[in-house]
Formats: sequence, C-alpha cells, structure tokens
Amino acid sequence: MSLHLRKTVPTLLAALFLAGCASPAPIEKGTAGTIGSAPSTQERKPASGVAADRALFDEGIALLCGAERPEPAKARSVLNSLIQYYPQSRWRSSAETLVGLIDAAETSRETNQKMQLLTEQLLEERTRTLQEKEQLKKTIRELTEKQQTETQALAQENEQLKKDLQRLKTLEIELEKRERMLR
Repeated sequence: MSLHLRKTVPTLLAALFLAGCASPAPIEKGTAGTIGSAPSTQERKPASGVAADRALFDEGIALLCGAERPEPAKARSVLNSLIQYYPQSRWRSSAETLVGLIDAAETSRETNQKMQLLTEQLLEERTRTLQEKEQLKKTIRELTEKQQTETQALAQENEQLKKDLQRLKTLEIELEKRERMLR
C-alpha cells in the first residue's frame, strides 16, 4: 500500500500544480456565479454561455487550491457538475482526472489514518510486551536466586548428612568392636 501512496500523491500534486497554474477565463455576469459563492450541487443548474464549463472547472481548481484550506469535497461536487452538464466540454477529461485524483487522495488519507491508528496500536502492544518481558525477566531472576539459595542450602544439608552418615558408620564399627570384645 505504501507504494500506491508514493505513486498517487506526487501525481495528485503535479496535477493540482499544473491545473492551478492555468489562468482562469474571465467570468461574465450571469454565467456561473463567483468563486466561493456557488450554490450547492443540488441547486446548481448549468449556466448558459460558452465559458460556463470553464467557469466550473476554474471554480473546482480554486476550491482545490484554496489559500486558507482546500475543499476537495466541494471541488469534487463542482467538477462532477461540469462532467454531468457539459459532457462535450474540452474540460471534461481534466475534470474527470481531477475527480479521480481527489478520490485517490481521499483514499490515501483514509489509508494513512488507518495506518497511523495501526501504528499506534502496535506501539502500545510493543510497550505492553516490553513491560511484560521486563516483568518476566525480574520473575526469572528472583526464581533463579531462590533456586540458587535452595540449592546451596540443600548442598550444605547434603554435606552435613554425609558427615553424619560417615560418623554413624564409624560409631557402628566401634560399637561392633566393643560388642566383640565384650563377648
């Protein structure tokens, strides 16, 4: 998916840059309205006049290249109006391309948000795993120390038992010797 983003984003930026560099045609009174005060898509009716399709295209570009904040949803709506009402327009293919790029950018944004969420979840899981790992290391260290202490205690007890066993054998031998002497 990352490769798809690498291809889509530069293409979108190049198209927006080239489209933004085009000089807008003068808009006559009564053709398509002014940029920024356009009616919504449901209310928009095709304007009469030769430059109406160009005016819609320019409005879509202006919405994409807004100085304060681009508005891709509104730009898509305006460009779709151009596509719908002016199917023979020379701006139709450019509008379709821009709508496709807007959709691709939106898809990329959504994918990026999902990836960021997934990354955050993975980082949280990693943090939990590292904490669990450290807790397990601590537990293993404590158990190892306890085992070593018990092993040392058992080794000392074992040595004491060996000494006691040896002493017991020695005492039995002496006892047998005494019993033989007393007989």
